[in-house]
Amino acid sequence: MSYTPTLTWIEDKESRKATIVRLGRKAPSSFLLSFKVFGTSDDQILHADCNQHITTNLQYWSYPVIGIAPAFKLRAESYSTDYIGDKCYKVTIQYEKAGADDPSDNNPQPLRRTRQFDTSGRTAHITQAKSETAYALTGATATARKSAINVNGDRVDGVDIVEPALSWTETYDVPSAYVTSAYIKTAASLTGTVNNAAFRTFDAGEVLFLGLSGSQEADAQKGNGPWSLSYKFVASPNAGASGTIPAITVGDITGIEKMGHDYMWVNYQQEANSTTSQLYAKPIEVYVNKVYRDSNFSSLGIGTTGVT
Repeated sequence: MSYTPTLTWIEDKESRKATIVRLGRKAPSSFLLSFKVFGTSDDQILHADCNQHITTNLQYWSYPVIGIAPAFKLRAESYSTDYIGDKCYKVTIQYEKAGADDPSDNNPQPLRRTRQFDTSGRTAHITQAKSETAYALTGATATARKSAINVNGDRVDGVDIVEPALSWTETYDVPSAYVTSAYIKTAASLTGTVNNAAFRTFDAGEVLFLGLSGSQEADAQKGNGPWSLSYKFVASPNAGASGTIPAITVGDITGIEKMGHDYMWVNYQQEANSTTSQLYAKPIEVYVNKVYRDSNFSSLGIGTTGVT
């Protein structure tokens, strides 16, 4: 439904000035319309006509963006008036970004992506070393411990070390239509799971999803702004014949295969050294426990390929 102004609106030569940022809908773009409005010297009549005419006929200005359909809209954010005289005003309407939403876009896509990574590693408690060198008093022979660390009687206390780990965060700015309550619940259900298929450049089982955090700003006039969504992951290599790293060896036990985020622990038994007759903790069993369930990371909606 259109509105016929009670005053006479004539667009002037200063109209249609635009600043369009082509590299993303989140960046600020602006547009200006300029008119000479004739027929009154009464401010109240002028502003009543301005508000009705802008709200009904000039609320939005649209421009096409390559790859985005339909055209993106700017909203009439403000207007200014200047009385020229002889029942004539100059009216300038300023258009600005109307938030990230486009109600007619049925396939909202991310507006921007940023990524961060961290190779600082993570702390792990281990009871087995990769090798050992033993020293003893002159004339004595040290008891071989089969690389057990911090053996204390019948206990193997182990040590905390920093082990390699790659963690990274992917942040996306997306239209609010992208983030529904169903999507948030899906992301929550995937938290604390490992990939059941290749993800980014990692094999199945090597990536653990640590969770999703999001924030959004809403404006009563402009509507909902974009959501900023941050996805957190950590990668750990699979070990074994088809893994990223070789199979694991613990003491005399070889060929141990372990998915990246499985938990491995060792059972020890006190045995006497055949040379020194001293007791030592011998690894007799190694257990690899699956502690995270698998899931399909494609349900996150951020794709599964790409370089991390």
